[in-house]
Amino acid sequence: MVVLLRMALIALAISWTPADRAFAEPASFPDLADSVAGRKDVTFADLIRLVAPRIAANGEASSGDGAIDVRHIGGEAWSSPAPEAMKLLKLAALPARSGGLDRMVLLLDFGQARDSASGFAVLALFDVTGEPRLLDATDVAFDRWTSFAEPGRLAIGEGDDLLVTRSTHSNSSQGYATTALVLLREDRFELVDRISTLDDRACAFERTQRLDIRQGTGAPFADIEATVTERTAGSGEQCGDATAPEPGTRTIAVTYRWDAAGQRYIADSDAFAALARENEERF
Repeated sequence: MVVLLRMALIALAISWTPADRAFAEPASFPDLADSVAGRKDVTFADLIRLVAPRIAANGEASSGDGAIDVRHIGGEAWSSPAPEAMKLLKLAALPARSGGLDRMVLLLDFGQARDSASGFAVLALFDVTGEPRLLDATDVAFDRWTSFAEPGRLAIGEGDDLLVTRSTHSNSSQGYATTALVLLREDRFELVDRISTLDDRACAFERTQRLDIRQGTGAPFADIEATVTERTAGSGEQCGDATAPEPGTRTIAVTYRWDAAGQRYIADSDAFAALARENEERF
């Protein structure tokens, strides 16, 4: 029995290739001098210089003075120029797939955009199978701080992935988040939707909104199932004449389905747009 179990484990190890393991991993946070997986001759600094050519590989305080022009994933209305003095504040890496091919995605946080309160965060796509090539790059900052969400990647297509980023900022009583659903298709980033959520609290209550993203069924691209769960709890404090919302839980759900004719995802309702308008009234 032990021999049979050992043989089964060996067979599983053989069938589970290193590439499969890499694409099951969450986002990592490498140093610039680290080698890209499978490429001892290519570092993350080499990839970043394809976005910001003069970035310096000097540890956490990496700095430079310029980046290539990138579009904003949300369109021209969201576009902000890159900071005058480029400084890489955070680097996150995530293996991904496009058209069935292995790719590397980096999320580069360069801090605050020029003449804007929003950040400047570049989502960059690379082919690292040969001489490293930058395939696409887009600004995904919808707020001050941007990172990969959890999950940061869903394998929703036949060899194509969905990437999920989240932009946030907060003050003493409110926390703001914008989650971007980004389809990686034909080596290009395409925005599926952006979903805004708000946490707020006052003397008499605390309210949270949590977003969950799941992969559904369907082909050639699976449904994307998004659910916001809002929970409101009373504090039990005496707050004068302040009126607190009723405690309880509600869910707001939207499913995005692939439209073959339009070659894009379409939401089955405008529930998230209505939630965004409702939250704006609480700002």
